[in-house]
Amino acid sequence: MGAENRRIFLIDVDGTVCEHIGNEEGPERMRVARPFEDSIREVNKLYDEGHYICFFTARLEKHRKPTEDWLRKHGVKHHQVIFNKPRKLPPYSEYHFIDDAHVRATTFKGKFTRFVKKKVEIDAFED
Repeated sequence: MGAENRRIFLIDVDGTVCEHIGNEEGPERMRVARPFEDSIREVNKLYDEGHYICFFTARLEKHRKPTEDWLRKHGVKHHQVIFNKPRKLPPYSEYHFIDDAHVRATTFKGKFTRFVKKKVEIDAFED
């Protein structure tokens, strides 16, 4: 794959590659989270294709060791993990990323499938 086709994937941990574990459940619970094998297989495929895999999680920095141990134990290939993503709790309803680079956002619906181009309504800055 040429460099022009490589992407950086920012992927959540909880609810994406494993069952959702809230920070309140603690590191011991994070260590035994049920893996989503199909998701892990697809993430590893993206890694093997030359894409950059970065997990971006609301888990706290104090959860680094159990999180990285879990990723290693389950063979989840990645380059980086970023902790302390702001938690999407009421009254906030969504994440909205703003960047000067081209960004595509994909809401995970329980399964990694093939990426396709679709025309959808988005929020954008006024020209």
